[in-house]
Amino acid sequence: MKGKLLALTALALLSAASAASIKGADGVTVEVTNPKRVVALNATTVELIYRLGKQATIVGTDITGTYPPNKIPSVGHWAQLPAEGIIALKPDVVIGTADNFAMPSNVKTVEQLRAAGVKVLVLPASDRGGLDGVKARLNMLGQVYNVQSAATSLSKSFDTTMQAVKANQPKTAPKVVFLYAHGPASGMLYGTDGGANELITLAGGKNAATFKDTKELTAEALVAMNPDAIIMLTRGMEAVGNLDAVLKMPGVAQTNAGRNRRVYTVDDSVRWIGPRLPEFALKLAREWKADFR
Repeated sequence: MKGKLLALTALALLSAASAASIKGADGVTVEVTNPKRVVALNATTVELIYRLGKQATIVGTDITGTYPPNKIPSVGHWAQLPAEGIIALKPDVVIGTADNFAMPSNVKTVEQLRAAGVKVLVLPASDRGGLDGVKARLNMLGQVYNVQSAATSLSKSFDTTMQAVKANQPKTAPKVVFLYAHGPASGMLYGTDGGANELITLAGGKNAATFKDTKELTAEALVAMNPDAIIMLTRGMEAVGNLDAVLKMPGVAQTNAGRNRRVYTVDDSVRWIGPRLPEFALKLAREWKADFR
């Protein structure tokens, strides 16, 4: 009998030790204890949970949660999350990012989830904050799963990769623009807020688009910026066709980047700042160092 009581006491202490009280980016504190069913919203949340080895807990995600390749059920578009579909998955906790939850329709969704008794943990935004923002989200997820040491190790691995990035940056920072292309005739230029700007800066470039948010691509605007390099999403390049087709987009051929055919493709997920940002920056830094020295 005494042994049984000791075992129960030890179990209770272990359970208490694994509980976490985490204050979200929205100021709401969420209590979590070894979650077994998690709805992870935003591509970077899914990636970070995978990095912590807790992917088996994810029972749902949005349409962006496709990396690493998986068969996690989707609850829908990231900007229009359905409360009913999420509740049907019976999650222990819903974890997403402030930028996702700030979408007008999602604000109501969060209210509906909490009204239904579903815990919602809001991580800092995934479209700003740079690598420090990634670390902050990683640290919070480490608390959720009680694997803080793993989170710390991952953070240190980011720093190691960044040392390699700095060693490979070109000596002269190229002027760069990020062109989000929908097709051969249209696109958007991204300014100084967002993941594309973070990538340009980390890789050793300078964003030639000095405005915030986005602006529609026009020949006049692009020629005035006269970038040395243009980066595009891989799917953006595919939507346009190929490099020769990109050079025919408004203004591109009249820039240094166009004249020297210096258009670089980057991962489709760079607009959201995730754990692969140092890897993306290292790839780009090496390409720029070879071309700009």
